Amino acid sequence: MYLDEINLECEEKRAHAGLTRRVAEIGLLSHAPVGDLNTTDPLNILSLPALLLDLDGCVVESNAAAGALFDNDIRVRQRRLFIRDPDARNKLRIYVDQFEYATPRFAPSIEPIIVPRQEKLPVLVRIWPIDSGARWPSSDVRALLTLNSLGPRPGPPAALLAKIFSLTPSEAKLAAIIARGVGPDTAAIELNISRETARNQLKSIFAKTGTHRQGELVALLLQV
Repeated sequence: MYLDEINLECEEKRAHAGLTRRVAEIGLLSHAPVGDLNTTDPLNILSLPALLLDLDGCVVESNAAAGALFDNDIRVRQRRLFIRDPDARNKLRIYVDQFEYATPRFAPSIEPIIVPRQEKLPVLVRIWPIDSGARWPSSDVRALLTLNSLGPRPGPPAALLAKIFSLTPSEAKLAAIIARGVGPDTAAIELNISRETARNQLKSIFAKTGTHRQGELVALLLQV
């Protein structure tokens, strides 16, 4: 998939849409007593690909979602997160080098590391620092990395969107497709309706959801 095949503004909205929920999930992992966690698979509490790094930057653990995402451009190799792109790899190395000297309250990475891929859209890597006192399965853990693979994915169920936003069945089907980052013209083809019909339905969806642009709508729908 290439960059011109997808609405990148919507993809960036998608990347941020669930951030608050993910922060809560991360907080749960960071503070839960070890006995309350499945110590062999704690990362599956998260709803996205993730892995843990220790003080030396080695991968302590990764979840199944991360394993499904890995390819030749980003993967675990010899207990290290290997990134093919040299610029992205260097950014990760600079951050890992801070682990030894960072205080327990050093700030998380606000800007994601953008990992280009040869035949796919990029992966956004976000780094969440964890102090050594956090109650994880291993006291050596220093950071949680979350990985967001840009690209189409299933949207929220149309029936649920209809209930939440009082959409008609036709509007809800369109909204579910729009939530994937698909434009209205492409959605019209998928739904076998005219472009004019799709655009009219989208205007109605904007009015019912209180949004004005497709990026805003995507961000809202992906919170469902």
